[in-house]
Formats: sequence, structure tokens, C-alpha cells
Amino acid sequence: MLNILQAIGSIGTFIMAILYFVSVMIQIRQIKISFIPFLAFDQIIIEQTQRLKLKNLTESDTDYVNTAFKLQNLGGGTAKNIDIKVYLDEDENEVLQEKHINILPSNKFYLMPINKKAFEEFEDTIKNNGYTTNMYINIKYFSQISKRQNSITYRVNIEEFVNLDDKDLYEMTFETFNS
Repeated sequence: MLNILQAIGSIGTFIMAILYFVSVMIQIRQIKISFIPFLAFDQIIIEQTQRLKLKNLTESDTDYVNTAFKLQNLGGGTAKNIDIKVYLDEDENEVLQEKHINILPSNKFYLMPINKKAFEEFEDTIKNNGYTTNMYINIKYFSQISKRQNSITYRVNIEEFVNLDDKDLYEMTFETFNS
């Protein structure tokens, strides 16, 4: 009888050890996920006056912010070796600009200046009453935890921003694009 009780106790101990091991593995996985960076853009409003003016809504109104995208690291970890390519058409035939950022810690941002051809694409899209531009932004980066390159491609869209003022306002949205 004693042998049966010892066997049941040993099996119970073994099952508890397996459950403990599984719970530790789940906690390690959750910690790892919380350190993965995620790069995205701020909400941007375009005001059409005599020329287009970009406004990142979380920044104060300064000249350099009105001609730049604000790239934010919304994840928990540090993104390294970030390569940004802004191009027209899916084929990447016409590259508008390329940037390399060495490091972007979490809860930080990088102001990516926009060149004249990008503004011309925005103006053409607004004039044609279209909401989908031919502009794509590809971001490749490494994270400290995964040690592999992540890649995100966004397609830039421009939508009318309804307001009660008599201003011509548009909102720039970034749709995740899978090629």
C-alpha cells in the first residue's frame, strides 16, 4: 500500500514539475515579446494652403516638423540598423529617398525629412481626388532579442479630414502592404 502512495506522489510531483516548467516558458516568452520593437508613423495632417504643410499631431508647430514624417518606436525594445526606403510604385523603380538610422530606442522617434518629389506625389493625389498614392515606405530593422531582420512596408494614403473650419485638411494614413 505504501508503494502505491509513493508512486502516486511521484507522479503528482512529476506533473507539477511539468506544469511549473510550462509556466516558466510562457513567462519567458512574454518577456521576450515585450522587448520587440515596432516602428510606425505618427498621425499626420496635411493642410493645403499655397503649398502643402505636414503637421505631426503630437509635436509642437515648428518648421522642421512640417516637412517630415515622425517615425516612432512603439514597441518595448531597441531597433537597430534601420533602413528606410521611400519609393513610387510597387516595383521600387523610382526611389525617392533612402535613410539609415543606427539605433532607435523604445518610446523615441526620428524625424524623417520628406523631399520635393514626395510633396509632388501628395499634391497630385489630392488634385486627382484620389486617396491612394503610389508611394510606399519600406522599413527594415533588427531587434536585440530576435537577432533577425524585420521588414514592414507601408502604402501611403491621403484621406479627407472633416473639419468645421474652411480649411482644406487631409489625413495621411499608412496602410500595411504585403508584397
